[in-house]
Amino acid sequence: MALMQSMVSLLQEEAAKNKIQSITKVKMSVGALTHALPDALQFAFSVVKEEPPFSPQALLEIEWIETRAYCNSCTLEFEVQGEQLFTCPQCQSFTVKVIAGRELSIDYFEGE
Repeated sequence: MALMQSMVSLLQEEAAKNKIQSITKVKMSVGALTHALPDALQFAFSVVKEEPPFSPQALLEIEWIETRAYCNSCTLEFEVQGEQLFTCPQCQSFTVKVIAGRELSIDYFEGE
C-alpha cells in the first residue's frame, strides 16, 4: 500500500501541473525483481482511486517485465527462470548482469 500511496502522490502532483482534474488510466511497468505483485497493486489502486484526482472508473494497466540477463562470457541474453541462480544456461558462467526486471515506473497516465 505504501508503494501505491507514493505513486498517488506523484500522480496528484503531475495532474495538478497539467491541469488534469480526473485521472482515467495509469500505465505502469513492473519488473519481476521488484517483488511488487500485480494483484496487490491492483487491489491498492482500487482503494486509492476512490479519492480525487482519480475517476472512480480509473484503470490501472500493468506491464509485467520478466527478469532477463546477459552473459559477459558468451554474450547470451536469456530470461531468468523461477529461482534459477544467475548463471548462464549456455556456458554456466556466473559473470552475468541483469538487463531487465528491476523496472518500477509510471509510464503514463490519462485524464481530463
